[in-house]
Amino acid sequence: MPTPVVAPRLRIAGIVAGILVALVLLLLSHGFGRAVPTNNYRPLLTTDAIATGCFPLPGDARLDLAYQVRRDGDAGDRRRLEGQYDLVDRDEAQRRLVGSFTAVGFRAAGTEGDAVVLTKGSERVTVTVTELPGTSADTLVRGTFVLDLPVVAVARPDDPLCRDPKSTKRWGKQ
Repeated sequence: MPTPVVAPRLRIAGIVAGILVALVLLLLSHGFGRAVPTNNYRPLLTTDAIATGCFPLPGDARLDLAYQVRRDGDAGDRRRLEGQYDLVDRDEAQRRLVGSFTAVGFRAAGTEGDAVVLTKGSERVTVTVTELPGTSADTLVRGTFVLDLPVVAVARPDDPLCRDPKSTKRWGKQ
């Protein structure tokens, strides 16, 4: 029988040392090579863009459906708020959006294409709802909506929340 190149005791000691080094590296690896967290990749969820009160809806309307505001901004003398609605079909979303404004005194004044026009005195709001293609009862986001609103000044100009585009969804020019 040939003589081993490494004595059995040294071989066992080497294996044990290798296992110990591997365990130490595993225990300490969480601190090696990691990027510094910046909270920009997946930031904390911000306050709802409408609930902040920074740029309120006409009549202080509150939307009566599950939604996300995607963009909000002024275009000339009108404000355009774009969002997505969840869990309901197009007709129900439109009914709830229109109901959110009739609950604060607006009345239906007809339609313009696919948009429902609502008025309250000289204020005018239009609601356009579009269903996303290929959605089903299992789909969370079912469609989009656009609210054409009167321009409103920021309610709290000194509040940092009202200057944060992540909170207000006012990303600049639309």
